[in-house]
Amino acid sequence: MLIKPAITAQPFGKTLNGEDVNLYTLEIPGVIKASIMDYGATLTHLFIPDRNGKMADIVLGFDDFDGYQKKEYLENYCYIGSTVGRIGGRIKGNQFVLDGKKYLLEPNNGKVHLHGGKEGWDRKLWEAEPFNKEDSFGVAFTLFSPDGEGGYPGAIDFKVTYLINPNGELTIEYHGISDKTTILNPTNHSYFNLSGDFSSSILDHDLQIVANNFLPMDENSLPTGELKNVRDTPFDFVEGKKIGKAIDRENEQIKYGNGIDHSFVFDIQEKCAKLYDPKSGRLLELSTTEPGVQVYTSNYLDGSIFGKDGVAYNQHCAICLETQHFPDSINQESFPSVVLKQGEIFHSTSTFKFSAQ
Repeated sequence: MLIKPAITAQPFGKTLNGEDVNLYTLEIPGVIKASIMDYGATLTHLFIPDRNGKMADIVLGFDDFDGYQKKEYLENYCYIGSTVGRIGGRIKGNQFVLDGKKYLLEPNNGKVHLHGGKEGWDRKLWEAEPFNKEDSFGVAFTLFSPDGEGGYPGAIDFKVTYLINPNGELTIEYHGISDKTTILNPTNHSYFNLSGDFSSSILDHDLQIVANNFLPMDENSLPTGELKNVRDTPFDFVEGKKIGKAIDRENEQIKYGNGIDHSFVFDIQEKCAKLYDPKSGRLLELSTTEPGVQVYTSNYLDGSIFGKDGVAYNQHCAICLETQHFPDSINQESFPSVVLKQGEIFHSTSTFKFSAQ
């Protein structure tokens, strides 16, 4: 099916160093409209129709780039909409051993190395190139990450691509190649609230995850290395249930995360998760090539960050579905490997399909 691409680019602001930041908008009227800025290859807006055809923005963000530079946002390390890399999640001891050599990583979230460190890919200005295909169109963002950046070995040429199509799908693709053996586990850190009302919580959203196992974590939010069956735990979303029913339960794991901040191990990759808002009728169906998803129910948003239209972003106002390999995989031999060999091509795809019921 041939579609007429609707791609626009406009200035979005300037970095603290005076660099121009641009916003790229992809639109199929009445179906889907996505905006991504070249700073952090960040999804800033995502408009989806409800059951009555009314379009609304369903991802957290800011009205302009100034919001992404405010102190309260930068110090929260909440990565709203960003492309996260090189490694998503925390790494135990801020270190790892690769081919017999120990690598030390810089801490950024207190004493913890989180989502790539102080100057991770979320805080880089990427090169952008719009494109169109027969059945979709989008923007490709490229970045060169030099050897040693953040403490990681290898120089990486990396690309993240955002595509939309007439089926209401937003697909995010990742490609990377390194000149040395290294580790790589990128993800997207968008916060979804399908109601489009960011002053409300997502506790009434229905969540289904086709995962019979999840990864318990310790008091430092690091996986213990165990794969635990979800049965008889708050993390059983196999049949689907309200998010609030899980968070309200007395459970040590819920206390450790201040809510859900856990990885789920997919049984399948196609339509592996669903998120539904009964008020608007909006439905998100997730498919991915990744083995799992880190689910985060915005547990540490506390109202100190004011986003679009001046709305305070409170605890549980959104949910992240971060498709990726498991956190701290490099230090867990039983987890799927995040090692990228020299010259090997990394490729990963995640598709968010939207509809209304």
